[in-house]
Amino acid sequence: MRIQVTVPSMLAHAVGDTRHVWVDASTLAELIRNVQTQFPLLRPLVWDEQFQLRKHIMIFLNDQSIAWLNEPDPQLKEHDTLSLVQAVSGG
Repeated sequence: MRIQVTVPSMLAHAVGDTRHVWVDASTLAELIRNVQTQFPLLRPLVWDEQFQLRKHIMIFLNDQSIAWLNEPDPQLKEHDTLSLVQAVSGG
């Protein structure tokens, strides 16, 4: 199934200068692996060398942070979306 993945504008250059891409997957874990594979320029910006999510990035499946999901690897459904959110700070 094709899932829409949204990236912040500051990372759009890593996915072809767009904010929305489509990635095929049937589970959340497969979706994340496929994002890492299909967009190698995005991988080091979102995940560290151990493939751990960087502390300034959050991932949402639909409107829920994946850190708070009841199921660690849910099946994806039609119209599900994945959003990468980058924290911005400064003064």
